[in-house]
Amino acid sequence: MSIRIKLALVLMAGIAMAALTSGFVFVELQRGTLRAAEEETVRRLLEDVSRIGEEAQLAKDPLMLLDFLALLARSRPEVHHSRVLLGGQWQEVPAQGSTRPASGFDVRSLAFSSPDRDLRKEIQVEVLLRSDVLKEHERRVFQAMLRDLGLALGVVMMIGIVLSLFLGWTLTRRVLLIQEVLKNIGEGKLGSRVGARGSDEIARLARGVDAMSERLREVEELKKTFIASVTHELRSPLGAIESYVKAILGGPANWPQEHRRDLERIRDNAGRLGHFVSNLLEMAKIERGKLDFYPRQTDPKKVVEDTVLFFAARAQEAKVRLESQIDPGLPVLRMDPDLIAQVLNNFISNALKFTRPAGLIRVTARFVTEKEKPYMECAVEDSGIGIPKEALGRIFTPFERVKNPIRATGAGLGLAISKSIIELHQGIIGAQSEPGRGSRFYFLIPALPASDRASKVSR
Repeated sequence: MSIRIKLALVLMAGIAMAALTSGFVFVELQRGTLRAAEEETVRRLLEDVSRIGEEAQLAKDPLMLLDFLALLARSRPEVHHSRVLLGGQWQEVPAQGSTRPASGFDVRSLAFSSPDRDLRKEIQVEVLLRSDVLKEHERRVFQAMLRDLGLALGVVMMIGIVLSLFLGWTLTRRVLLIQEVLKNIGEGKLGSRVGARGSDEIARLARGVDAMSERLREVEELKKTFIASVTHELRSPLGAIESYVKAILGGPANWPQEHRRDLERIRDNAGRLGHFVSNLLEMAKIERGKLDFYPRQTDPKKVVEDTVLFFAARAQEAKVRLESQIDPGLPVLRMDPDLIAQVLNNFISNALKFTRPAGLIRVTARFVTEKEKPYMECAVEDSGIGIPKEALGRIFTPFERVKNPIRATGAGLGLAISKSIIELHQGIIGAQSEPGRGSRFYFLIPALPASDRASKVSR
């Protein structure tokens, strides 16, 4: 789950918790308010009864009170009935309400005396209030309030979801940009920038990443320039050393056997170092985008056959059987034959290094279809020691080497150069291997018509 979704969910949970807590507190407060309102209603009703009773006493007209109580019984559903004590006798109001219910009522008593404090003229009133009516009214009001509150909470939650998504996207956008830039730096795309604005911690982190990326780009440029300069300066003296030693060895001088072995060792090491310098210079050209790339109409069958023939002597010397299987129907392709031959050279050379004597190396070239697109596939299979699974994904990285118990390996640049060459041809390169059962290195070049291939390469 991404940080953007996590942050949005946290914000949603916070908003939901705040809304539900506020709703709960509001409900409890409103419940108390409703109860207080009901009590206030009863209090006012009793105040009205008390006021009418006092007026009836002043007017010495008890019928006034009786009529008012009868009116209450008819107009106020919460009033079950009333009764008045007049002259020592209880009179029920209304008369049909004389049967007192067994439960579910609340009795409120009032007493009024005449102004002259004549106790014999005291009037007592009992008002029987229906508790179920009062509670039903409270329940209806409470349900209406809950319905409105639920609607309000729903609106708040919807707004909260939209706001959470917006805030989650806004707050994590720069973090994701920083992640993308760091990914680009890890892939070698130095100089990538976040370009974040602001003065908070994320903005300062983004500016730090930008500064780091720019500094790495500068260091990389210095490294490329240094490697190009050093390799260029080394090629000439190494070539001269190798040429002089070859000339000495091929001369008429009768050198002692020990001296001849020393000269041959110098020649071999000078050639090996010269090959490494050439690869290093070629890698520097690829990184700077200055590799010589001249695609032209080429017969791939001839390129493969010439490369296999070139390694025939070395394979025989290593006691390894080298064979080829080439599809005779391969079409003429637009490619750089020198660079493709270099890729095959790297593949076959590595196969010879990792294959024991009496082993087999097979070079194949055929027409295939990959994702409904036509390709020319060229592969080099060997019966060698194989490559560990953990190293298989890194073998096309510069200076990546696999331990070889059979023969010494090179500097780890050949496959990286091959990958760049195939990418120039808009092709695909890969490797398959199983320890102890050999390896298969392959590349695919689009088998497009000449006009289409030329337009794609030119772009």
